[in-house]
Amino acid sequence: MKVKHIINHLVEKGTWVDWDETRDIILSGTDSLDIEKIGVCWVATNKVIEQAIKQNIHFIISHENPFYHLSTAPQALALESAKRKKELLLSNNITLYRCHDVWDKIPNIGVADIWADRLGFSFQRDINSYIQHAEITEMTVEKLAKHVVDCLYEDGEHGVYVFGNPNKKIRQLGIGTGAATNIFQMLKHPCDACIVSDDGISNYYHAQYAIDNDLPLIVVNHSCCEIAGIKSMANYLEKQFPKIQVSYLEEGYTIHYYTK
Repeated sequence: MKVKHIINHLVEKGTWVDWDETRDIILSGTDSLDIEKIGVCWVATNKVIEQAIKQNIHFIISHENPFYHLSTAPQALALESAKRKKELLLSNNITLYRCHDVWDKIPNIGVADIWADRLGFSFQRDINSYIQHAEITEMTVEKLAKHVVDCLYEDGEHGVYVFGNPNKKIRQLGIGTGAATNIFQMLKHPCDACIVSDDGISNYYHAQYAIDNDLPLIVVNHSCCEIAGIKSMANYLEKQFPKIQVSYLEEGYTIHYYTK
């Protein structure tokens, strides 16, 4: 089977994606490559690529951008690191495809809905939105934060942190998806607290607003709240293409917390 058959299948599922402006593209290699294995990851770190080489995997699907950022004025060190990574992919005949826009929002099995399902509450989400809301059994922010840690622990996050009053009792909860955790979008519906990601807020803007307006924020790591959804992709592809061996490749994003 060729890479393009896998990509075409994913593209067909993304009926909500603007294919004239999408992140879901081949970043290295060619779609004409014949493959027997697929490696799936949140982002293709060097650790991921090394695993792919060792396992003779020639097609990697990365959810996030493995080359740090797109810019015509990058940091020199980041540019050199990205260059080395591209050379590693090319020298080992590995095609790298980014699947972000499809897999974030695909219903039930994608990043957004698997994250909501992992939390165990009955969230509601429009297919075009990253934002979800749920009415939960009344509990304190502290109790919810500990529940979130329990949900994320197996995917590498060993703690969360909270802005605001941990003793506040809450019922209306807002969450986002990955870095798409805009609290002002969440607040278009009633929210007693929000779960956000470290890449989805700033301390001087969102956190300050939340503190001033008694809106507790539970902050999780961007990667760790999405990894369950990426593992779901591996399971999905394995079922859709039973003759292809599909593996989730670990990126190295275990988050350790140290407290006094």
